[in-house]
Amino acid sequence: MKIDRDRPKLSNAFIEEHKLRELKIDIDEKLEPDSECCIYRVPKELRKINKAAYTPQLVSIGPFHHGNKDLAEMEKQKVRYKKEFGERMIEENWEDFITFIEKEEQHIRNCYSETSPLKSLDFITMIFYDAIFIIEHFLKFQECKDDFLLNKPCFRAGLNRDIQLLENQLPYFVLEELYKSTINKVQGYPNFLTLSIGFFYDSMCSKKENSTYHPNVNHFTDLKRNSLLHIHPEDNDYFSHLPSAVKLKESGVKFTALEERCLLDIERKQRNFRIPIPYFSGVELKIPRLEVVDDTETVIRNVMAFEQCHYPLKTHVCNYISFMDFLIDTEKDVDLLIEEKIISNLMGDSATIVRMFNRLGLNINLSKSCYSGIVRGLNAHYSNGWNHKRATLKRVYFSNPWKGTGTIAAIILLLLTLIQTICSIKQVV
Repeated sequence: MKIDRDRPKLSNAFIEEHKLRELKIDIDEKLEPDSECCIYRVPKELRKINKAAYTPQLVSIGPFHHGNKDLAEMEKQKVRYKKEFGERMIEENWEDFITFIEKEEQHIRNCYSETSPLKSLDFITMIFYDAIFIIEHFLKFQECKDDFLLNKPCFRAGLNRDIQLLENQLPYFVLEELYKSTINKVQGYPNFLTLSIGFFYDSMCSKKENSTYHPNVNHFTDLKRNSLLHIHPEDNDYFSHLPSAVKLKESGVKFTALEERCLLDIERKQRNFRIPIPYFSGVELKIPRLEVVDDTETVIRNVMAFEQCHYPLKTHVCNYISFMDFLIDTEKDVDLLIEEKIISNLMGDSATIVRMFNRLGLNINLSKSCYSGIVRGLNAHYSNGWNHKRATLKRVYFSNPWKGTGTIAAIILLLLTLIQTICSIKQVV
């Protein structure tokens, strides 16, 4: 019999240590996400680019950041909110409230990509206080109540930001059911989806959307993604190149800002020149207006991280960022988009916007995109040398009606002079 001399010999000590290691592993630990999973840890390759964008600064919601000492101060506010929330309820509702969480405990646990180490009572208590905190905070905002956390802009903005982070979520069905069973029964209160949309409404959304746009919401990060999508076109194909905004303008592409539109609703239109001269039609790229504020990068990053984990074949927001990243190469590109009112920069200099878009696309995997047709059309337009010459002619001689009229008048005068000269020569001959 052949002896495998290269095979290492296992000592008794190693075998015993191996057995002990296996015994220490909890066989019930979640080694891969459950089918119900919708709340994820942000992938490491994304977190290392901007850790702060994924980390709560004021409040922990759910198990991932529960017990963080840096967030302990807000736990006192959760207790206060619980007392004030109790004033809205009848005593009998408390028992139903807790019973629901107990009944759905495993379902709630399955929504998270990692197994929570919290025991059953601690887990239920955490969900109980976190859910009440969110609902009461939304109600105070709806009612314009005089509240410590709403009166100070730093707290109001910080909580708004933290509640949208991917790692800082409660399953939406928990909040919706608890709200429905306790508050929504009272006349005059909106449903929870309407309440949520009103709280998170900002410049990235076209308007306060109707609930029909959000048939299935997993959590607030998902709600933000839905508000950016509305009814989005079907996927088409991949794209890998697009000239920058300045280069496209030099080829004759006109940039126009769209108001009151979903952020992702980019359009490419054929346009006609003001003065009807053959071959002087062009391309117009219509892009919804984006207001860039302090938390814009954080919100977009968390939506993108959610897409990477939950919607890898429908990365609509990631595709939008990729499109904008191609357009924005330098500060001149940002200046152009600001001039055309496509970007409203409340962050400072244009270099900040360049860095934001260029870093947002790092370590992102993209799916097929509805922008592929737009990109193909723009690339074909840019590759046509005549378009560059035509754009130069427009810029120099037809940039406005007065210049255009003057140019045409000069051409007509030149032709008349030429005709007169020819006639004079013929008369002499």
